Amino acid sequence: MARKFPPVCMTIGVSDSSGGSGIQSDIKAIAAQECYAASVVVGVMAQNFSGIKSSMQIDAAMVHAQMDAIMSELPVKAVKVGLVQSIDAIRVIGRWLREHPKLQVVIDPVAADSRGIPIQQPEMVKAICEHLMPRATIVTPNRFEAALISGMEECLSVEDMAQAARTIFTKFGCPVVVTGGGLADRSIDVLCALDGISHFDAPTHKRSKVHGAGCAHSAVITACLARGDHLRDAIYHAKHYVSAAIANAPALENGRGTLWHSIKVNAEAINVGSGSYPVLPSDG
Repeated sequence: MARKFPPVCMTIGVSDSSGGSGIQSDIKAIAAQECYAASVVVGVMAQNFSGIKSSMQIDAAMVHAQMDAIMSELPVKAVKVGLVQSIDAIRVIGRWLREHPKLQVVIDPVAADSRGIPIQQPEMVKAICEHLMPRATIVTPNRFEAALISGMEECLSVEDMAQAARTIFTKFGCPVVVTGGGLADRSIDVLCALDGISHFDAPTHKRSKVHGAGCAHSAVITACLARGDHLRDAIYHAKHYVSAAIANAPALENGRGTLWHSIKVNAEAINVGSGSYPVLPSDG
């Protein structure tokens, strides 16, 4: 008897040849949640853990063709949109999402890295806000991206994160979780939704050169929504999955590395105060 098909996610983003971020990271993180990942490649990056060496964009018509091909056969429940570096592609994706109003949509507005270095030009950030954000079920900026989107000069504290989240929520009408890695001994994310501000707390692990945490965080939220989890539970699980994946991150001799995406965390059993992460055995 054929196995029942698992919940299906569509991830839209760039190919990272190192496998640490982008489409490859998303597929691994989604699979770790026992969901199925279909992918729409909008760009190809010759990349390793140290940086991007070269990149190439995919034509917007091909981006549209990939989305249609997936949707014509697979029972997609949730879509993640990550890094998109073409305004034409952003417009095509935004229009396609509006044509599929039943899909849960996670927008990871990749505009700055975890150090605050801008990745996108201002006109690209504007296009993301105009064409993608209004369709979001939830938006997952890091604190630097939240400052760019909200118009704040800086986002250097949990209070700043809450202010940025409120501004984005008010402007776009969708829940916003601002990730706050690198602030203190605890890693605190701030959610703004209809019921106000909430904090999600986990230990900070000193892995300054770990690659791809933001991609995995939004991918896990997408997977949890695809399998029917409540939004708050999805955010909680993603927070602790990423923290555990960083704690178990493998590293090269130069100190650089990526998350251990195959980690399986029993989120219900997490003792938040202790920093203990019950890890489930892998299927293999």
